[in-house]
Amino acid sequence: MAEPLSRVHRPCDECPWRKDCKPGRFAPERWEALRSTSVDPETGYGPEFGGPLFACHKTPEGGERTCAGWLAVEGINHPSIRFAALQGQVSACALEPGDGWPELHESFAEASSHDMSEEYDHE
Repeated sequence: MAEPLSRVHRPCDECPWRKDCKPGRFAPERWEALRSTSVDPETGYGPEFGGPLFACHKTPEGGERTCAGWLAVEGINHPSIRFAALQGQVSACALEPGDGWPELHESFAEASSHDMSEEYDHE
């Protein structure tokens, strides 16, 4: 079996995929850089195989782990994640919200729009 996908197993308190998360956590430039991790709502096209994954903002640079919220909402749309699931590197349960999870945004567009509804607070 191949190496398991390095991931966070539950959205953190500040996860931008949480509907109850305070807006203004990421700069607009960061959202733009992360756009390629998810399906484009205008074209319906998704990320390319081998393209970047949405990492948890609380994991250190160089030791990034995939964001649990992103995996549960957009992960199935990413060809690298689908391939990882087929290879046993990520379980199917990671591709949907778990029991007792907070309510999550339904798309990258919704999560980014919510976060950018208030000015980036530089925390």
